[in-house]
Amino acid sequence: MNSFGLIIFMIVTGSLIAGFTNMLAIKMLFRPYKAIYVFGMKLPFTPGVIPSRRSEASTKLGKIITGHLLTPDVFIDKIKSPESERFIMNFIDKQIDTVESEKLSISYFLERLHEGLSEKVIDGFNNEVRKKIAEESDKLYVSKIENLIPTDAMHTIDMKVMQVQPQLVQKIEGYIMSDKGFDDLYTMTDEFIEKRGRMARSIKYFMTKENIALNIQKELVKLLNHPKMLGIVERFIIEEYDRLKGKSLNEFLSVSDKNDLVDSIGNVMQERINIRGLLNKPIVEFNEELFNSFKARGKYRLKDNTTNYLAYNMGRIMDKLQLAEVIKKQIDSFQLDHIENLVMDVANKEFKMITLLGFILGAIIGLFQGIVVVLL
Repeated sequence: MNSFGLIIFMIVTGSLIAGFTNMLAIKMLFRPYKAIYVFGMKLPFTPGVIPSRRSEASTKLGKIITGHLLTPDVFIDKIKSPESERFIMNFIDKQIDTVESEKLSISYFLERLHEGLSEKVIDGFNNEVRKKIAEESDKLYVSKIENLIPTDAMHTIDMKVMQVQPQLVQKIEGYIMSDKGFDDLYTMTDEFIEKRGRMARSIKYFMTKENIALNIQKELVKLLNHPKMLGIVERFIIEEYDRLKGKSLNEFLSVSDKNDLVDSIGNVMQERINIRGLLNKPIVEFNEELFNSFKARGKYRLKDNTTNYLAYNMGRIMDKLQLAEVIKKQIDSFQLDHIENLVMDVANKEFKMITLLGFILGAIIGLFQGIVVVLL
């Protein structure tokens, strides 16, 4: 072989070796997908680089993306950007218009969250009201009467009770001195004399029944206004009043009556509150003035509060989302041929250039080798 032919041979050989070596290296990034065993021994470089390092690569890629690309600061800047604020504002405006034009109610939104949720809210609210009424009634049922009445009202009642004694004495005295009182005394005196035998009946020969009744009337008035009697009446009223205050409600109200009262109160509360009607009432009609105020100014505060809340809690939100783990799981879920196609689609031109460069560099190396061989 002459010198020129040798150089050409070395160029072609070097180019083919280098070019096919680069092609094989690119293919070995992915292939083979699984390890190959011969006589129970795993062949070197199987599986390919990416399949063998897939888990490690996906973990590092997730950390790189969340640590340097999708950081909380990036999301905060995006949320606070004019474009995001306009988007949030437009979204709020659309929701307000929908609520107003379609007269949406709270029940509508509850049903959108979960079918039958509004009924559960109604039942839960009514049951909670009845439960609270029952709990409070059980406490009040064993409470003393004086503890059931507010302090100011109790003080007023105490003052009224202190005025009962003179009023009571005045009423009794008025009755005794009235014609009705005299007639009753006369009747009782007559019955007393007639039932006590001859000795008692002989009194009427010395004194008429009218005089006897008048004397009894005068003596009763004197007795009623006697200081000791006034003290007895006052003490009796106070003692009975204190005894009444010290009694508990269950001494006056049976358990069945208490339960009936609780049921009645529960029914009244349920009817008065009417939670079903409130949930089905259009939101606009709850308070039209307040709704218009929200449309004019409140929506901007809602937008600011939303962006500020998201910005302040973005770190915790991302921790809860565990984006690095999500990215890793997504990458691990891809089929290897799919990942290969994605990489090849992105870097196909570069891989071709690397292969071409291998052929060119191999040819250049072969040229130098051929020249060296010829010269030696």
